[in-house]
Amino acid sequence: MNRFVELPLIEPMYSTYHYQGPGVAIAASNPSIRFWYLSEVMNLTCTRRFLHGYTTPEIGIQNSTCGTNPYLEKKWYMLEYLKGYSNIIIRDMLDHGFYVYFNGVDDYYVEGKSWYREKHFNHDGLICGYNRDDKTYCLYAYDKNWVYRKFWTPQSGFDKGRTALFKAGIYGAICGYKPKPDIVTFSATTARAKLEEYLDSDFEKYPQTEDGMVYGTVVHDYIALYLGRLYDGSVPYERMDRRIFRLIWEHKKVMHERLRLMEKAFCTDGECSSRYARIVSAADAQRMMYAAHVMRQRNALLPTLARQLLAMSEEEKIILREMLTKTKGKRENETLA
Repeated sequence: MNRFVELPLIEPMYSTYHYQGPGVAIAASNPSIRFWYLSEVMNLTCTRRFLHGYTTPEIGIQNSTCGTNPYLEKKWYMLEYLKGYSNIIIRDMLDHGFYVYFNGVDDYYVEGKSWYREKHFNHDGLICGYNRDDKTYCLYAYDKNWVYRKFWTPQSGFDKGRTALFKAGIYGAICGYKPKPDIVTFSATTARAKLEEYLDSDFEKYPQTEDGMVYGTVVHDYIALYLGRLYDGSVPYERMDRRIFRLIWEHKKVMHERLRLMEKAFCTDGECSSRYARIVSAADAQRMMYAAHVMRQRNALLPTLARQLLAMSEEEKIILREMLTKTKGKRENETLA
């Protein structure tokens, strides 16, 4: 066993949630894994529970968790059964090139992490290195300033966070993730089919009177409803979901990259991706406006933000439908890897 290991990371595609970031961040040895996300991972999701008293819409992107990535080798271990061997197994996996994803650890005890010494919170994250000399782990997670980055933390705090939840009867797991060597190519045909799924979405298909998950473009409409609940106080300010517009912005950035690849593969002009750049800019502006509300409770911004979100969604649908029209019946002429 080594004294020191630090595995490399690259820029993730999605980093709103801990469970998303590692999917690409750990792919330094095989960056082509990015093409799987660009081909397959597109559909926005949310729940309708906030309409009935829940305080978050649980917005997400279908299949964006690192666990669904078929190009990552996975080794799961339940912490409940590892007893005193957890750290030995973690270090051994890192020695063999596996990044270690964990859950079931209380942030309160993990120095440098988002809720350290502030709030007891069962959270997850990624271990990408260790130092046996000073007994530390290198984590990739949201830090105390809510910046998603790599930082070192004492192993003792990680152990305290794990055992604290054990005493409460909560048992997490660790999973070793390692990029497979397969070279992944971009499939414009698959991306086109996913676009059709994304656009097949409205209130008729996902009515407000029902429960369950919502998929596709109508998620924007539901987020606008959520902003209305924030505005009228149905969702208290202190309980609001701070992450929703970051995820929407990340979704638009990836969609823009996808459109450019589709145009290249189908040999069409670059008009759709060029126009879509405005969507990315709009999502970024909305993200900053929402951040202003999060930091200073500027309720007057919320109706404006809802209107801007819905206008952006309508423009996005027009652009994406034009992309479908331009590529209808075409075969992709280029393999991108």
